[in-house]
Amino acid sequence: MEPRVTELETHLKYIRRDMDEVRGDVRTIKHRLAYAAGATAVVMGLLGWIANSRFDQIISLMAH
Repeated sequence: MEPRVTELETHLKYIRRDMDEVRGDVRTIKHRLAYAAGATAVVMGLLGWIANSRFDQIISLMAH
């Protein structure tokens, strides 16, 4: 019985280690997604600002 208990403890240790690695990977993925979403928002904001500024220039050229 004792060798089986030792083997189970070993398996549990490996499972815990693997779960810690998975948690770390999930945390890394969450951070990367957050950075990507923030970068996308900044790029979209810049593109919107550029489009708006060009639109104002076109309207002002047509008005003159």
